[in-house]
Amino acid sequence: MTIRKILIATLLLFCQPAFALIDAVETSPGDITLPATINGTVTFKTCSGTECDQDRDHKRARLTAETKFSVNGKAVNFDEFRRDHAAIRRGDESYALVSYDTETNTVTRIEISR
Repeated sequence: MTIRKILIATLLLFCQPAFALIDAVETSPGDITLPATINGTVTFKTCSGTECDQDRDHKRARLTAETKFSVNGKAVNFDEFRRDHAAIRRGDESYALVSYDTETNTVTRIEISR
């Protein structure tokens, strides 16, 4: 009986996916809403320009302590990222890349460039 339990547990362990599926969305920094703290959720558009449906094309995902932030290719902490994000004007020629784990719905990285 114990051997069966060990065998079943081992099989279940090896049947788990070995990798996470990360998706990335390019959008405008103006289409990203950041939380006040790193332990919140970020909302962003999954499309850009005229192809967006204002009511449906939004995604929400959690930020974690492991989420990486960068501005113009330089790694920054969350507070610096929030400050730089707020300083970007909507009409600026800038873009953002939001990468998130589709299984856990957590953001792995957010990058903005001007």
